[in-house]
Amino acid sequence: MAKFFLASILSASFLIVATTGVVQAEEVFQFAVQAEQVARKDSPIWVDLPKALQNVEGDLVLRQAAGGGQVVSQKSEDGKRLVFIPKEEIPATQGRLYQIQVVPKSDSTPADSTFAVRCIKDDKTVSLALGDQKILTYNTAVLEPPAGTSELYRRSGFIHPFVTPQGKVVTDGFPSDHLHQHGIFAAWTKTFFEGEGVNFWDQLGGTGTVGHREILETTSGDVFASFKVRLAHVLTKGEPRDVLDEVWTVRLYNLPKMHQFDIESVQTCVAKTPLTIAEYHYGGFAYRGSAEWIKNDQHHIITNETDDREVGNHTKPNWVGVYGPVQGDLCGAAMFSHPTNFRSPQPVRLHPSMPYFVYSPAVLGEFELAPGKPFAAKYRYLSYDGKPDAKRLDSAWKNYSSAPKIQWVTATAP
Repeated sequence: MAKFFLASILSASFLIVATTGVVQAEEVFQFAVQAEQVARKDSPIWVDLPKALQNVEGDLVLRQAAGGGQVVSQKSEDGKRLVFIPKEEIPATQGRLYQIQVVPKSDSTPADSTFAVRCIKDDKTVSLALGDQKILTYNTAVLEPPAGTSELYRRSGFIHPFVTPQGKVVTDGFPSDHLHQHGIFAAWTKTFFEGEGVNFWDQLGGTGTVGHREILETTSGDVFASFKVRLAHVLTKGEPRDVLDEVWTVRLYNLPKMHQFDIESVQTCVAKTPLTIAEYHYGGFAYRGSAEWIKNDQHHIITNETDDREVGNHTKPNWVGVYGPVQGDLCGAAMFSHPTNFRSPQPVRLHPSMPYFVYSPAVLGEFELAPGKPFAAKYRYLSYDGKPDAKRLDSAWKNYSSAPKIQWVTATAP
């Protein structure tokens, strides 16, 4: 059926992109989305745009063909892609035809407050919100640890709070049992630089930390809102010195039933000598759960393979989830590691008692971050109310890990 669907639409008579690449207002372009083996539901679909549409002098309006109506869509930050969330499920092995129409550009620029998904900045944070509800907050300012604790725990450059659709906070910025775990954060634990051991994860050792440097760009829209920020992994023993530069692109999607946001990270060694990441049982992109889940019996950690955290430790699951009561109601969060990540599928550290986990390629052995060579990684975080729905998380994982096939009905490839 899938092959028949594509063959049928490709043999039909449609408007095509002019080979000159010149786009006129009111022109129509068409593409097919082939679901492949995954039902496409409650997840963004990204489409690489032909060059003729990337810098067109006009607005793009997306419609489902055959009278399916307009579909909310949005260009990527660089204008090279279009993203949308299907109004209805595209069943596995089936396809759907969409049309893009170029219309005259609006005379006015809409205010951020008019968009469904917004980026909101102040002098201490940058947040992503659905309507008026802030869903996640990235801390640009240095936050102080609780009174009476070491100032070495001071930290910026992490996400907290992250909330569920009902507004329950499912992260903790400075957990009382481990003050160096900060909501949603990234740090390497056992590293060596120029012969010296450096721990960027636990600041108390006085050798390393991670912090925010600058906001690079922000975007609001009706499909997603995003921000791009720069962080630094810093040697703190002696004169502070940046070893790694890191850029995060964080996108929150317009999915109110189960919040979903992506982090795309690119780390680059900015020193003249490499940073060695030693083999260790944790370190990488992490999640620390609600302050109400300090004790083991107040929360549960599961994966797509097991609900026994000891059995699941250092396995390579598709997803990890945690849940427990917050203000009397069950809720939780989940995390995916993208299959294109280094050493994928990555092992995950599941702590035996604390509400924290981390995808860590260091479990599989030593590796090196060479000067000037980018180290890229992608992760998706989700939040939900109630107990985690394994079937729903499986579906979300499949949509994240395997993109649909996009077939342009054009004379020129994108």
